[in-house]
Amino acid sequence: MINTIIIDFGGVLGTNSDLIFIVALSKNGISKDTALEIWEKHWPKMRVGDEHVEAIWKTVEKYTTSNIKKITDDYNELIGVSHDMLNLCKDMKKRGYKMGVLANETFEWMDIKREKGKLNEIFDVVYSSADLKFLKPLKESYLKTLESLNAKPGETLFIDNKEKNTKAAEKLGIKSLVFKNITQLKKDLTEIKVI
Repeated sequence: MINTIIIDFGGVLGTNSDLIFIVALSKNGISKDTALEIWEKHWPKMRVGDEHVEAIWKTVEKYTTSNIKKITDDYNELIGVSHDMLNLCKDMKKRGYKMGVLANETFEWMDIKREKGKLNEIFDVVYSSADLKFLKPLKESYLKTLESLNAKPGETLFIDNKEKNTKAAEKLGIKSLVFKNITQLKKDLTEIKVI
């Protein structure tokens, strides 16, 4: 019997950090290749909390004559949440499920997502990989989230848009769904009698 639901953010509840980073930089005259190079240099450290986002913006500054505050504001503006998904999560919360977010994300960008989506009002725990110091698909990220929710693997459902993450959760005994779109998710949730 499922009593706990843990959901990814990027590509499920809202925007993916890497995609909007490329958009924000290209809006300010930096090529996609350069943006990817900068991303790949900083993302491994940022997502586990070993580096803060100001480091990536300092690197970006070397590649542009644009005002760095404008670029960071553009990026922050592009962080989006799916209100349809949040409404679905609110509905599941009302049905009595314990709810959690587990995202591979930085401290700072997760805070913006928390604020924009009012995630702390819906979810019992909201974790970034930087908070936990562990990334999905490492088992520690799931186990720490389960522990915080006082949840058992066999009573938990995990939803993520990346199959490598759902497979890792399943190895721990957590039922998982690969997110494709909200319509499909609702069908999947109905099928397993969650909604």
